[in-house]
Amino acid sequence: MDLWMILAFWMLCFAFVLIIVLLMKKQMKIDRKEIALDLENKKIETLLKSQKDSNNYTDFTDGHLYQ
Repeated sequence: MDLWMILAFWMLCFAFVLIIVLLMKKQMKIDRKEIALDLENKKIETLLKSQKDSNNYTDFTDGHLYQ
């Protein structure tokens, strides 16, 4: 085989591996952001639930003011 063909083959292999590594890094970054968004969503749902629970206040005094 010619030296240039061997060099071209290894350069293509290197480029292929590099592309795969870059795609994996990008996917890992997306996964980390998705996990962070899920945690933030759970916090918001908890806050909304606590706000909803506080809006369901029952007046046990029947409108009387006790001092």
